[in-house]
Amino acid sequence: MFYHQAKKSKFNFNIIEDYQSIDSTEPLNAPFFAKSDFLKHSADVNPQVRHIMVAASSDNKTLANFYFQIMPFKGSELKSYIPQGEDCIINKTMEAMVDMALERVNWNLAVMGNVFVTGDNGQYWKTDNLADEIKWEIVEEASSFLFKNLKVDAYLISDLREEDLKGHDKLLQNGYRFFEVEPDLIFDIDSSWSSFDDYMASVVSKYRVRTKKVLEKSALLDIRDLDLDSLITQEKEIYQLYKNVIDSAAFKLAEITADYFHKFKKVYPNHFFVRGFYLENKLVGVISYFEDTEVLYMNFVGLDYTFNKDHCIYQRVLYDAIEQGILKGKKHIHFGRTASEIKTSVGAKPVKAFSLLKHNSKIPNMAIKPLTSYLKPEPFQVRQPFKSKAKVSS
Repeated sequence: MFYHQAKKSKFNFNIIEDYQSIDSTEPLNAPFFAKSDFLKHSADVNPQVRHIMVAASSDNKTLANFYFQIMPFKGSELKSYIPQGEDCIINKTMEAMVDMALERVNWNLAVMGNVFVTGDNGQYWKTDNLADEIKWEIVEEASSFLFKNLKVDAYLISDLREEDLKGHDKLLQNGYRFFEVEPDLIFDIDSSWSSFDDYMASVVSKYRVRTKKVLEKSALLDIRDLDLDSLITQEKEIYQLYKNVIDSAAFKLAEITADYFHKFKKVYPNHFFVRGFYLENKLVGVISYFEDTEVLYMNFVGLDYTFNKDHCIYQRVLYDAIEQGILKGKKHIHFGRTASEIKTSVGAKPVKAFSLLKHNSKIPNMAIKPLTSYLKPEPFQVRQPFKSKAKVSS
């Protein structure tokens, strides 16, 4: 454990790596992913990255815990964010320079947030009596403290929404680079729904026809809840399906290990679920998700792309998540970030998300400034499948 008081600051910081010791620092109104119990198990299940908690305090009172994951990062992962197309100025004049700059990026990166779940920005506040500007001051000092005590090249403050950004201007003045990432896709479950048929009745005719076609093409799929024994015996098949998807992803910071699914199922039998999609007893698709009181968090998807098109496996996975959310009485489904357009076509709404990035050395940090100004998610068309409220009630 390291202890530090920032120069000319009233805030104190210490690093916690022993997660057995954070039970007494449970965050204010902690969501599922911020609970100390989950953080302990996440560190155990994902040993491929280093898990750090920085506790911020003042006058012997804990103000916040900041959760960091430290991992290697290569700049080539950012290439998918560079705009493409003949009319793109950067594509014509700077592509070679940008590629060269990215290839030289090989950092030890500290991410504030959990890269294995979407929507967790790693900021667990124990008080709601601080001004936004003060909160960001504490966040910045916590990151600087981490740099001073550990070998970290850069830090990324991730999973920020527009409402989280109030008061962050000082960070931009102090060298942080701001950029937009793929949106969170949130599906709201109508309180009047009690079955998937109710969902079907709420969408306009065009999308209802599409849904019926997906259900017809995926009719041969046998969907099963996978228990702990099944997850252990089919570990290789499940992990290969996951790898099929993650290897095709445009951007990833870290990958899970093969035992991820059965380890989480063992410690969270009532909160972590894996659903298998079988075609003639062959596992061809898988979805994992966490359950909180009101939210179903879609975690990882695995697919056998050989069968995906003919049997609409991915679309069926999305509809299955909707049905499970309805049957389990949830209010929302957190679909994550990938495949934005297809997720909006089933009713998810995009919520903008942002990140802040800073390198600890001045020259590299200056070099990434023009780069981050070009980083932006791939554009997509937002679909509107639901009937208007007026039509529904009429």
